[in-house]
Amino acid sequence: MSRRRISRTPAVLAVLAAGALLAGCDQSPHSAWTVPGWYLELPYPTVGGGPSVYGGPYSYEKCEEDRQSRQHADRYMCVNETKQPRKFGLY
Repeated sequence: MSRRRISRTPAVLAVLAAGALLAGCDQSPHSAWTVPGWYLELPYPTVGGGPSVYGGPYSYEKCEEDRQSRQHADRYMCVNETKQPRKFGLY
């Protein structure tokens, strides 16, 4: 039985390490959609299940300023949301 536990340890450690890397690369959302305006988001393909809102509502200029100040700025988008975004594929 201890042999089985030892053989699973590397797989468990690999999963935990991958989760820690993904969490460390991305900043968690600070705000959510509230009213129409410009929002800083990670797009659908980057965030499974729908966009993740990281700031807003802003003016376009303020949104771009916030986007460019972030690490991995090219992954973020300023989106003019006129209604609350839904999960990908749902209308």
